[in-house]
Amino acid sequence: MIIDSKGKLFGKVSIIDIIVVLVVIAAVAGIGYKMTRSNTLPLTVKTDKIRLTFYGEEAPEYAVKASKVGDIVKDFDQGATFGRLAEEIKTGDALSFTDFTEYVDGQWIVGSKPGYCSYKMVVDGEAVINPDGGINIGGVNYYVGRSATIRVGNNVFTGRIYSIEKKE
Repeated sequence: MIIDSKGKLFGKVSIIDIIVVLVVIAAVAGIGYKMTRSNTLPLTVKTDKIRLTFYGEEAPEYAVKASKVGDIVKDFDQGATFGRLAEEIKTGDALSFTDFTEYVDGQWIVGSKPGYCSYKMVVDGEAVINPDGGINIGGVNYYVGRSATIRVGNNVFTGRIYSIEKKE
Protein backbone atom coordinates (compact mmCIF):
# COMPACT_ATOMS: atom_id res chain seq x y z
CA MET A 1 0.00 0.00 0.00
CA ILE A 2 1.24 3.53 -0.80
CA ILE A 3 -0.10 5.21 2.39
CA ASP A 4 0.40 3.34 5.66
CA SER A 5 -1.81 3.41 8.78
CA LYS A 6 -0.01 6.50 10.16
CA GLY A 7 -0.82 8.56 7.04
CA LYS A 8 2.73 8.48 5.66
CA LEU A 9 3.52 8.04 1.97
CA PHE A 10 5.77 5.00 1.51
CA GLY A 11 6.11 4.99 5.30
CA LYS A 12 8.37 8.09 5.28
CA VAL A 13 6.63 11.34 4.21
CA SER A 14 3.38 12.68 5.68
CA ILE A 15 0.58 13.79 3.32
CA ILE A 16 0.38 17.09 5.28
CA ASP A 17 4.09 17.74 4.56
CA ILE A 18 3.49 17.22 0.84
CA ILE A 19 0.54 19.64 0.84
CA VAL A 20 2.60 22.32 2.67
CA VAL A 21 5.46 21.95 0.18
CA LEU A 22 3.04 22.26 -2.77
CA VAL A 23 1.46 25.42 -1.28
CA VAL A 24 4.91 27.00 -0.77
CA ILE A 25 5.94 26.16 -4.36
CA ALA A 26 2.67 27.66 -5.70
CA ALA A 27 3.19 30.86 -3.67
CA VAL A 28 6.79 31.28 -4.91
CA ALA A 29 5.68 30.69 -8.50
CA GLY A 30 2.84 33.23 -8.14
CA ILE A 31 5.15 35.90 -6.71
CA GLY A 32 7.73 35.24 -9.44
CA TYR A 33 5.07 35.59 -12.14
CA LYS A 34 3.74 38.83 -10.62
CA MET A 35 7.23 40.38 -10.43
CA THR A 36 8.07 39.56 -14.04
CA ARG A 37 4.78 41.07 -15.25
CA SER A 38 4.97 44.39 -13.35
CA ASN A 39 4.76 47.76 -15.15
CA THR A 40 8.02 49.10 -13.77
CA LEU A 41 10.72 50.57 -15.98
CA PRO A 42 13.57 48.27 -16.94
CA LEU A 43 16.79 48.60 -14.97
CA THR A 44 18.60 50.22 -17.88
CA VAL A 45 16.71 53.15 -19.34
CA LYS A 46 17.99 55.67 -21.85
CA THR A 47 18.02 59.12 -20.31
CA ASP A 48 18.35 62.36 -22.22
CA LYS A 49 19.94 65.63 -21.20
CA ILE A 50 17.23 68.17 -20.45
CA ARG A 51 16.85 71.81 -19.49
CA LEU A 52 14.03 72.67 -17.10
CA THR A 53 12.85 76.18 -16.38
CA PHE A 54 10.94 76.80 -13.16
CA TYR A 55 8.86 79.86 -12.38
CA GLY A 56 7.51 81.06 -9.07
CA GLU A 57 5.29 84.07 -8.46
CA GLU A 58 6.09 84.43 -4.81
CA ALA A 59 9.11 82.93 -2.99
CA PRO A 60 11.12 84.12 0.01
CA GLU A 61 13.73 86.48 -1.40
CA TYR A 62 16.46 85.32 1.01
CA ALA A 63 16.05 81.68 -0.12
CA VAL A 64 16.16 82.53 -3.82
CA LYS A 65 19.21 84.79 -3.43
CA ALA A 66 21.05 82.16 -1.36
CA SER A 67 20.83 79.65 -4.24
CA LYS A 68 24.03 79.42 -6.28
CA VAL A 69 24.91 78.12 -9.76
CA GLY A 70 25.86 74.44 -9.46
CA ASP A 71 23.54 73.71 -6.51
CA ILE A 72 21.64 70.43 -6.74
CA VAL A 73 17.94 70.98 -7.46
CA LYS A 74 15.47 68.39 -6.11
CA ASP A 75 11.75 67.84 -5.68
CA PHE A 76 11.47 68.25 -1.91
CA ASP A 77 8.33 66.10 -1.62
CA GLN A 78 9.12 63.29 -4.09
CA GLY A 79 12.91 63.16 -3.64
CA ALA A 80 13.60 63.21 -7.40
CA THR A 81 16.74 65.08 -8.49
CA PHE A 82 16.06 67.52 -11.34
CA GLY A 83 19.73 68.36 -11.88
CA ARG A 84 21.95 71.36 -11.13
CA LEU A 85 21.22 75.07 -11.22
CA ALA A 86 22.61 76.18 -14.61
CA GLU A 87 22.38 80.00 -14.35
CA GLU A 88 21.89 82.73 -11.81
CA ILE A 89 18.23 82.92 -10.85
CA LYS A 90 16.44 85.89 -12.41
CA THR A 91 14.19 87.68 -9.92
CA GLY A 92 11.42 90.26 -10.09
CA ASP A 93 8.71 91.68 -7.89
CA ALA A 94 6.50 89.15 -6.16
CA LEU A 95 3.10 88.76 -7.78
CA SER A 96 0.55 88.52 -5.02
CA PHE A 97 -3.08 88.08 -6.04
CA THR A 98 -4.57 88.10 -2.54
CA ASP A 99 -3.81 90.75 0.07
CA PHE A 100 -2.21 93.30 -2.26
CA THR A 101 -4.49 93.06 -5.32
CA GLU A 102 -6.76 95.93 -6.31
CA TYR A 103 -9.28 96.36 -9.13
CA VAL A 104 -8.91 99.87 -10.59
CA ASP A 105 -10.56 101.20 -13.77
CA GLY A 106 -11.38 97.71 -15.05
CA GLN A 107 -7.88 96.28 -14.48
CA TRP A 108 -6.33 94.18 -11.76
CA ILE A 109 -3.42 95.94 -10.09
CA VAL A 110 -1.16 93.25 -8.66
CA GLY A 111 0.68 93.99 -5.45
CA SER A 112 4.02 92.81 -4.21
CA LYS A 113 4.57 91.15 -0.87
CA PRO A 114 7.54 92.59 1.09
CA GLY A 115 10.44 90.14 1.47
CA TYR A 116 9.26 87.99 -1.43
CA CYS A 117 10.13 87.89 -5.13
CA SER A 118 9.13 86.16 -8.34
CA TYR A 119 11.82 84.08 -10.01
CA LYS A 120 12.76 82.15 -13.13
CA MET A 121 15.30 79.38 -12.62
CA VAL A 122 17.09 77.20 -15.23
CA VAL A 123 18.19 73.65 -14.32
CA ASP A 124 20.24 71.21 -16.40
CA GLY A 125 19.74 67.50 -15.71
CA GLU A 126 18.84 64.11 -17.11
CA ALA A 127 15.45 62.43 -17.47
CA VAL A 128 13.53 59.85 -19.45
CA ILE A 129 11.43 61.72 -22.01
CA ASN A 130 7.90 60.32 -22.18
CA PRO A 131 6.13 59.94 -25.54
CA ASP A 132 3.47 62.41 -24.37
CA GLY A 133 5.97 65.25 -23.87
CA GLY A 134 6.49 64.93 -20.13
CA ILE A 135 9.56 63.58 -18.39
CA ASN A 136 10.19 60.88 -15.80
CA ILE A 137 12.74 61.43 -13.06
CA GLY A 138 13.17 58.81 -10.37
CA GLY A 139 9.87 57.16 -11.27
CA VAL A 140 7.91 60.43 -11.00
CA ASN A 141 6.28 62.05 -14.05
CA TYR A 142 6.63 65.81 -14.54
CA TYR A 143 4.89 68.07 -17.03
CA VAL A 144 4.85 71.78 -17.86
CA GLY A 145 2.60 73.49 -15.33
CA ARG A 146 3.19 71.00 -12.51
CA SER A 147 3.78 72.64 -9.15
CA ALA A 148 6.57 71.43 -6.90
CA THR A 149 8.27 72.26 -3.66
CA ILE A 150 11.82 72.79 -4.90
CA ARG A 151 14.99 72.34 -2.88
CA VAL A 152 18.00 74.22 -4.27
CA GLY A 153 21.05 73.42 -2.16
CA ASN A 154 19.80 74.10 1.38
CA ASN A 155 16.94 76.40 0.31
CA VAL A 156 13.31 75.40 -0.21
CA PHE A 157 10.57 77.28 -2.06
CA THR A 158 7.64 76.50 -4.33
CA GLY A 159 7.38 76.88 -8.07
CA ARG A 160 5.96 75.52 -11.27
CA ILE A 161 7.62 73.88 -14.29
CA TYR A 162 7.60 76.60 -16.95
CA SER A 163 9.32 74.68 -19.77
CA ILE A 164 11.01 71.37 -20.56
CA GLU A 165 13.56 71.21 -23.38
CA LYS A 166 15.74 68.38 -24.66
CA LYS A 167 19.39 69.44 -24.87
CA GLU A 168 21.43 68.32 -27.83
